[in-house]
Amino acid sequence: MTKYYNRIAFSSDKSFFGKARGNQPINEMNSNFDLSTLEYLNESVINHLADSLTLEKYWQVQLNDRFNDFSFTTAPAYKAFEGFLFQIAAELNLPTVGNPKFVGTYFDEQLVDKTIDSLLQELETKSKTSTKLSKDEKIFIKDQVVEMKRFLQHYRHTPAHFHGEPIDSLDKAKQNVHSIYRIINETIKILLKSQLVKINDR
Repeated sequence: MTKYYNRIAFSSDKSFFGKARGNQPINEMNSNFDLSTLEYLNESVINHLADSLTLEKYWQVQLNDRFNDFSFTTAPAYKAFEGFLFQIAAELNLPTVGNPKFVGTYFDEQLVDKTIDSLLQELETKSKTSTKLSKDEKIFIKDQVVEMKRFLQHYRHTPAHFHGEPIDSLDKAKQNVHSIYRIINETIKILLKSQLVKINDR
């Protein structure tokens, strides 16, 4: 859909990319994602993934055994995950993304959760009826949606809330974050392969 990533990975002028201009973890981005995935994602999603990967670089050295709850380390990746869902929803013309009630002056957590749940349901429905997806690809999308729902349900009731179960180790945090990376990468790869979404030169 975009080629924001090319601007930071292959251009000497990095001044227009986020506040961390010139300091994005390019090697780590390339190690965790296919180039086509990075080329597809929009700038705000790339920024959150860059923040997540930068934070991860400091985990073992500076964070280990210094916190009771490492839930905060998953926040940038989770924001990237939400942004990725809204990006593909817009390109796939899923009805929920056009709901004017979603965008408001005040943040409504329940409305956001409900909207994302609807987007996942619509993604699964669209994949079932698509003539561009093979049978195996349709099954893959369904499996990915199931995993996304499971991850979202866990995140909403555990690390995001005071009474939720804390993420009490860096290993758990890393597992959550890398689950997000994998979901984003694998889903975009199959959507690009089936030409349901496209990378535009802009």
